[in-house]
Amino acid sequence: MIVAIDDPDDDRLDDYCLLDDQAARRDREGDEFFIAEGYVSIDRVIDSGHRLRSVLVTPSRVERLLRRNPSIELDDVPVYVMERGALGSAVGFDLHRGVVASAERRRVLDVAEVAASAARRVAVLVGLNDAENVGVIARSARALGVDAVVLDPRCTDPYSRRTVRVSMGEVLHLPVARAATWPDDLDVLHAAGFESWAMTPAPDAVDVWSITAEGVPGRLALVLGAEGPGLDRDTMRRASRRVRIPIDPAVDSLNVGHAAAIAFAATARPASGAARSVDTRTAAGS
Repeated sequence: MIVAIDDPDDDRLDDYCLLDDQAARRDREGDEFFIAEGYVSIDRVIDSGHRLRSVLVTPSRVERLLRRNPSIELDDVPVYVMERGALGSAVGFDLHRGVVASAERRRVLDVAEVAASAARRVAVLVGLNDAENVGVIARSARALGVDAVVLDPRCTDPYSRRTVRVSMGEVLHLPVARAATWPDDLDVLHAAGFESWAMTPAPDAVDVWSITAEGVPGRLALVLGAEGPGLDRDTMRRASRRVRIPIDPAVDSLNVGHAAAIAFAATARPASGAARSVDTRTAAGS
């Protein structure tokens, strides 16, 4: 299934057109497929069980791609091979990584499905429209024991090319739900036994480091808002508790991705006397 293509307008490359135009990509991809860029992201597509539709690659990358992922050949996935200049014309910019894949999307869950699952810790993202921030949060969530991600209706597409790339493909391993109405769907989590912590820099919020590991509830939703506006008033009002990360008062705030990682790590601390689990994966990924 290795196919050499010279024409950037070849119909077989339709999945890869206008990769750098986020609005056009959302219309083109819909709920059908997504794009993964780079070797590691493609590895995560495969080991997360998403089905590849095709791969687009420069000639020098073919051998390494197939050596890393022999299932591509075994499953007869089309591998389209193009010289770098023609590939750049096909996708709309110079794709210096030289390897990109198209894969089938999974259905995004609703909040009730996450609430009814075995998830113990959930990251809830409200109003985040920066794909890279969502990717950073998904990578931290996967690394620090968060079981699922819930997005409010305004959040960006969790399967966008930038989100998948920045998360190193880890977002593909996380169940993702999209709230239908917000903040009403926060009450769906509450009804299932979740406590919700609204993360805020407000000085009267509870210091996260003052909460012991024993004080972290069995089911917890960590709610994070976009940089700048933060969480809206209704979300803050409905949350079970407002929690802050103490920082130097000379600094206005933390990047939301960094704040999320700190919150995830703080709430994953083992209880007194409990052994910390050790993962054989390195902190850098693959």
